Amino acid sequence: MTARVTTHAAPHSGCSSGLTLLQLLRDQRGVSLVLILSILILFGALGMVTHSLVTTDLHSSVLHQEAAQALWAAEAGMELTCRYLRWAIPPPGGTEPFVQYDNVQVGSGTFTVTIDPDDNNPNTYLKAYTVTSVGQAGDARRAIRVHLGMKTFGNYAYVTHSEGGIIWFVTGDVIEGPLHSNDQISIYSRPTFMGKVTSSASIFREGPYFNPDFREGYQLGVPPIQFPTFQDLVDNYWAVNTNPPKVVLDARYSRHAKVTFHADGTLTYSVWHNTSSGKVYDVSPTTRPVSDLDGILFVRGDVRVSGVVNGQITIIATQLIKIVDDVRYAAADPNGQPQPGCDDLLGLISAGNIVIADNAANRSDVVIDAGILALGNSFTVQNYDSGPPRGYIHLWGSLAQKVRGPVGTFGWYGQTGYLKDYHYDTRFVDTPPPYYPSTGQYQIYSWQEVDPE
Repeated sequence: MTARVTTHAAPHSGCSSGLTLLQLLRDQRGVSLVLILSILILFGALGMVTHSLVTTDLHSSVLHQEAAQALWAAEAGMELTCRYLRWAIPPPGGTEPFVQYDNVQVGSGTFTVTIDPDDNNPNTYLKAYTVTSVGQAGDARRAIRVHLGMKTFGNYAYVTHSEGGIIWFVTGDVIEGPLHSNDQISIYSRPTFMGKVTSSASIFREGPYFNPDFREGYQLGVPPIQFPTFQDLVDNYWAVNTNPPKVVLDARYSRHAKVTFHADGTLTYSVWHNTSSGKVYDVSPTTRPVSDLDGILFVRGDVRVSGVVNGQITIIATQLIKIVDDVRYAAADPNGQPQPGCDDLLGLISAGNIVIADNAANRSDVVIDAGILALGNSFTVQNYDSGPPRGYIHLWGSLAQKVRGPVGTFGWYGQTGYLKDYHYDTRFVDTPPPYYPSTGQYQIYSWQEVDPE
């Protein structure tokens, strides 16, 4: 009998589960590899982006640094050029632009400066220029352009080279407009300074109860202002004229001159000397329109001045100018304040002193409308330290003097002379009296950064 051999197959389901697990393990290893590769690619991309960002940032920093260095170089060129113009005697002439500095090394950059004289320079002694300074550092170029012009003494309400020892600004003194002294300023109690105060000294001299009222602040240790010589005034005239002044009065050798202004736009001048028989005229009283004198009247010697000014003129004297009564503009109020539309201008320039006379007309206040410049010495008051108080000096214009002169005294004994009521004529910034001299400084009218050419 044949035996039946029965063969049992392994269950299908068991064999099927084993294959799925193997595939799963293999799939997981594939996913892990793909994931790792993806992460590596991501980190690589991030590294490239980071490297690019760092490189860009470094490049940007270099460009920014070079741009700053180029601007600094341009500013250095501008400062050097302004210094050159301040000390240039005579100032650059002509009207054609010229290169003053070419590719000058400064730090890690260079600068090139071009000066363009104003087209009107041949017609005025007050020169103006447009200066362009181009700085370069690496690949960066920056340019600045400045328009500047000569600053006159009319740009200040008050200027002194020397304060004349210890002469105080005191309570009750009011000074409008910019004030400068090359010397130390002495302040007692509380005077009022309406404009900015500057001094070449490092400190003020502080008197008792020192408490000044600086409405526009102050600055110490600034560069000194250069006072012109009398020859500079002559040179200013000849810089724009080919003919001599129409009126030159000779008041030397014991002779005396007088100029009286009239509200109708004329003035009367004369020259005389005294003899045992009385006054003898060397130049008889002569009346002429102010407009006929081309803005200037020269006096060799001393001159007395008074009256109502209608027009524009500067009196230049080689010796004393004495103010014998009010000198007021026709278009001003009784206290001397120029009214809107006033076009009257007066300059009083002396190679010696300018003095307010001690006379009946000046015993109770004095009004002065003028730009005053005492080159030889001082603006002062005759017999300032004696007699009763005389009120105020109502000055509308500007005051510059080589040595500060006293106009009064004060103390426990009372007051003599005048108190100061000084007001700045802001018209002088743009329109000073004719032939008013420059200070050796330049005024910047505009500053701008421009595209380098």
